[in-house]
Amino acid sequence: MTIKKLSIPLLGQPDPNVPADVHLVGRYAIGVTWADQHGSIYPFEHLRRSCTCGLCATTEEVAPAAAWPKDVAREAEALQVTWADSHVSRYPYPELRAICRCAGCMGGH
Repeated sequence: MTIKKLSIPLLGQPDPNVPADVHLVGRYAIGVTWADQHGSIYPFEHLRRSCTCGLCATTEEVAPAAAWPKDVAREAEALQVTWADSHVSRYPYPELRAICRCAGCMGGH
């Protein structure tokens, strides 16, 4: 069982679930700088396996085309990624923030 940690906005502070910037990180990941200035990096394969469709998480091996984005669109409520195999994944921002695997979000120092 995976437990997702959601960030709750504090009164008078920027909503931590709103991206300030979405960008590519090298040739392997999507980076998000959140409104509270937290930085998240989502490797393509991790992002594809975190797809909300449910099927992507159960795939034994992610084919190269399945882990390569063809288009990344920043929508009002979610990040939408169209993969090279034409599958479309939609990541609502609070859920995307919850799957951040940086040391701070994973309880490291």
